[in-house]
Amino acid sequence: GYMWAHPGKKLLFMGCEFAQNDEWRESQSLDWHLTQYDEHSGVQKVIADLNSHYRSHPALWQKDVSADGFQWLVGDDGAGNTLAFIRWSEDGQPLISVTNFSPVPHESYRLPLPTNGTWREILNTDDQKYGGSGVTNSSFTALGEESRGMRYSAIVRVPSLGTVWFTSL
Repeated sequence: GYMWAHPGKKLLFMGCEFAQNDEWRESQSLDWHLTQYDEHSGVQKVIADLNSHYRSHPALWQKDVSADGFQWLVGDDGAGNTLAFIRWSEDGQPLISVTNFSPVPHESYRLPLPTNGTWREILNTDDQKYGGSGVTNSSFTALGEESRGMRYSAIVRVPSLGTVWFTSL
């Protein structure tokens, strides 16, 4: 999830779309039979959803090569092992990506927000439909509390070893 939101074009090598165990070999087909197992089918589902969101949210690709298409929200949280950034579309619509690289979920993480209003989670790699534990968020309204230089913020849940994407309504 982190890399799909990061600027630049995306590349998956054969078999990565369902977490194939063995390295791809030109002498045989991919191990598609692995998708019968939940951990492999979950990866396949999240990759499909990442690709769908990538196509439908211009913030993820319109300004790939422009500095004003990317903005750090949290780039200095070494203690929490968390990064957060915004991708901006040409018409000013933000998509926020938050990734927790630690093995511990953040149940009450203060996320800086660029605008007031209602936000919703559009992707969470920890969703149970992908085989995750279900540390997810419902829609929320930005608070008028400044955080990390932003006028607004909200308290969100960020799963362990997971990525969450938010968009404004």
